[in-house]
Amino acid sequence: MNIRFSGLSDIGGKRPFNEDRFLCVELDGPSPAPEPWVLLAVADGIGGHAAGEVASAMAVEILEQDVARQRAAGGPEVPSGKVLEESFVRANREIFKKAAGNVEMGGMGTTLAAALLDGRGSAAANVGDSRVYRARGGELTQISHDHSWAAEQKRGRGLTAEDIRRSPFRNMVTRSVGYTETILVDTFPIELQPGDAVLLCSDGLHGSLADAEILKIIRKHRDPGDAAKALIKAANKAGGRDNITAVLARID
Repeated sequence: MNIRFSGLSDIGGKRPFNEDRFLCVELDGPSPAPEPWVLLAVADGIGGHAAGEVASAMAVEILEQDVARQRAAGGPEVPSGKVLEESFVRANREIFKKAAGNVEMGGMGTTLAAALLDGRGSAAANVGDSRVYRARGGELTQISHDHSWAAEQKRGRGLTAEDIRRSPFRNMVTRSVGYTETILVDTFPIELQPGDAVLLCSDGLHGSLADAEILKIIRKHRDPGDAAKALIKAANKAGGRDNITAVLARID
């Protein structure tokens, strides 16, 4: 696969600081090696006293370290989803440990969505409500599953869309990295073909723009960097109520 990728984050129009973090990096393996891995991630921090910013930064840093270490080691081929899951678990452990040792960081956590694009078999993983999408032709497919109160209500069909919109719990995340001592990580295979695009984003983007608008922008801008800028511009124009982060990769 030939993959072009780019990412961008913006504070938005309402928040005093940006608790989102992102990652998009190519990881070379041992020489001689097959094609590189491309690692993408978006984290949206949760917690007061800037603790969310600490949690999201730790999550993407640990994820990159762990995946790079496994890539450099070579050896037995481990499925991409398992690589991501193990890295999420270590990030959770380290963030939880840091929060336990600092009263101002108590209860901090972060969402984390990641994709590992690898010729052997690409995969995504997520905890929280940051998302992974695949764009193919005229269709945008959400690969990840939101871990949020609103998403659970929709899946359970317990409340109407209007009830969910009005609820004070509508933005509550039900899983996060670092908030509890252990976590459950969802992993998903991603089947890719030339022409596809992979988008990772925080809820500041998908909460502001409908899927149809997101797809329209991705199809209009072939360069990943231009697409990320256009997505963030559109989300800000729609209100910019939260930090906004977009990471986009194109499969050529």
